[in-house]
Amino acid sequence: MPHGSDTEIAIRVDDVHLALGDDPPLAVLAGADLVAPAGEVTAIIGPSGCGKSTLLDVIAGLVTPDSGSVVTSSSGRPVLMPQRDALMPWRTLRDNVAAAAELRGTPRSDARALADREVAHVGLAGFGDHYPHALSGGMRQRGALARTLLAESDIWLLDEPFGALDALTRSEMHRVLVAVREQVAPTIVLVTHDIAEAVAIADSVLVASPGPMRIVSRVRVADAGPDAAHEILTSLRAAGVNA
Repeated sequence: MPHGSDTEIAIRVDDVHLALGDDPPLAVLAGADLVAPAGEVTAIIGPSGCGKSTLLDVIAGLVTPDSGSVVTSSSGRPVLMPQRDALMPWRTLRDNVAAAAELRGTPRSDARALADREVAHVGLAGFGDHYPHALSGGMRQRGALARTLLAESDIWLLDEPFGALDALTRSEMHRVLVAVREQVAPTIVLVTHDIAEAVAIADSVLVASPGPMRIVSRVRVADAGPDAAHEILTSLRAAGVNA
């Protein structure tokens, strides 16, 4: 996966191996490699259960690999946005978002003020006092994105964050993410099963093999142009994935 010498690399995963469980342990990652340029969106696409989410956990520091290395340029821990919004039902949207700042020791009143700023950032101004049950799926995902913003990390790990949304809401979330990205320029690693989503959002797409996972090809979306989706599909089929 070559990059120019003047390209800053925000995440570098080198030859990571990981087995989970016992009697016998199950190999999940088998020589996984990943290079994510700073300020870009790198998508990972591959079959269900191949280890994509586990790789995000390794990058986030939640799981220690058996071998290999993970190096990030971030001074803080990368922030992980899971498949579900994980909003706490007993807290308002404002207080759910504020939790990201409270965990850093920010006083609650200051954290709530910061939360209001980020809630507005994702287009939910006026909804801070609403509880999660009163919000649509797309609004809840916007809230999760606002919480990610308030975590103040320059590396975001997004694990199929829009997979449960309908097509129209998903397209709207794509627009929200693109708009937010233009303002704050994080480095994003996005796990998705949706080729169209990967092409719409990512600068590069990594194709993962069936488990145990390794990266089998990289498609540079901007370079591939209108053929990007075809190249990804061809890579998936070459890896033995019926996509």
